[in-house]
Amino acid sequence: MKAKIKISLFLFICFIGSYAYSQKKGRVLSEDKLTMEQETKQVESHLPQNKKWKSKKVKTVVILGNSLVLTKPGPEDGWYGDWGMAASARDSDFVHLLIRDIHQKDPSVVFKFLNIADFERGYISYKLSILDSLRNPDMLIMKIGENVNDKKAQEDNFILYYGKLVKYLAPKDRSVKVIVDGFWSNENVNRLIKDYALRNNYPFVTTTSLSQDPTNTAKGKFTHGGIASHPSDKGMRMIEKRIWDSINGYFK
Repeated sequence: MKAKIKISLFLFICFIGSYAYSQKKGRVLSEDKLTMEQETKQVESHLPQNKKWKSKKVKTVVILGNSLVLTKPGPEDGWYGDWGMAASARDSDFVHLLIRDIHQKDPSVVFKFLNIADFERGYISYKLSILDSLRNPDMLIMKIGENVNDKKAQEDNFILYYGKLVKYLAPKDRSVKVIVDGFWSNENVNRLIKDYALRNNYPFVTTTSLSQDPTNTAKGKFTHGGIASHPSDKGMRMIEKRIWDSINGYFK
């Protein structure tokens, strides 16, 4: 009799334990599902409000960059072009590829682009009024960061001045602001730029990983190391494709 009671008690304990485990597992799965849903919502909250922006007509585009956008000839370094550095021709840099693709959809779009490497190297004292002729475009594409001192970016609050630049050029919501990080792996600068874009719900394009493929650089095509580290024609195409894929919906 005692043996039967012990067996029954043992089976009861096993049942309770199994039930408790199943309930706990169910709660864990539910919590995991909830966590995934929360993460999804967090990610979605960082996505740009494209429906709102895409309803606007984009007729003027301003692209701000550095040597990747425009570099005057420097024969002493082996550079003879007057376009994005290391591209083999004007129509091979990412700016002119972008102009081509946009004009295929809407030939009336007006472009302005400028090398603002001086801002990257001296953003604390840079006079924004220099850029007055570029203010209030329908679309502003920011492609800077490569020349910012990565070690000092956090210390000198680079992103504060970056934000002031964006706000000065496009102070209201009428402008679509497209944020692109650097081609080179400046960890702090690229992180700050990405965080800024997500925080402000602006379209963000990353190009940093492209430089990890040597064929995307002009190495072997120029003896000057600085020039050779710039995007090759292939690299320029890859940069343009990533930007174009993020903005083509704005053009009809």
